[in-house]
Amino acid sequence: MQDPVSVVVVFLLLWWWFFLMALPIGVRVPDEAEEGHAASAPRRPHLWKKAAGATVAAILGTLLVDYVIGADLFSFRDAIKNW
Repeated sequence: MQDPVSVVVVFLLLWWWFFLMALPIGVRVPDEAEEGHAASAPRRPHLWKKAAGATVAAILGTLLVDYVIGADLFSFRDAIKNW
């Protein structure tokens, strides 16, 4: 297992990455915008579903990163030395 701070940083970075990728999925713009809303505002953005999906994907991604680092399958230090 990595340092706990590194695990949290990897999780947060992956969570944001997956959440931002999920934002445009399934977005529908209403034909007529409500007063006070932008014309491009989505009707039902389903943010909770996207946040939950990003959380699951970030957990799996963090486990994958931890496995790759723990199993020494790839080393950035060696890659930089050979670069």
